[in-house]
Amino acid sequence: MNEQQRDLLRETIQKNDWFGGDLNIRLDVWSNFHESPDSLRNYLCRDGSGYIRGYYDGAGTLYIKRYHLRDEEWTEPSPVHI
Repeated sequence: MNEQQRDLLRETIQKNDWFGGDLNIRLDVWSNFHESPDSLRNYLCRDGSGYIRGYYDGAGTLYIKRYHLRDEEWTEPSPVHI
């Protein structure tokens, strides 16, 4: 994810008051989360403008698998096996 995408995510988190609307939340990619994939949740925007699929660890980090917000869409790249 680039900085513009991170800004969009932070803005969305604040607008929807997820995780207390914390702008200092750490955003990380799902592959850095080493726990059960059953932890994934969908965070839906109040106005229906999109969602974030990921996991919030309760300690200030949101691990993101994918999102679709407004016209912006991002999915964590799948690992390439050779």
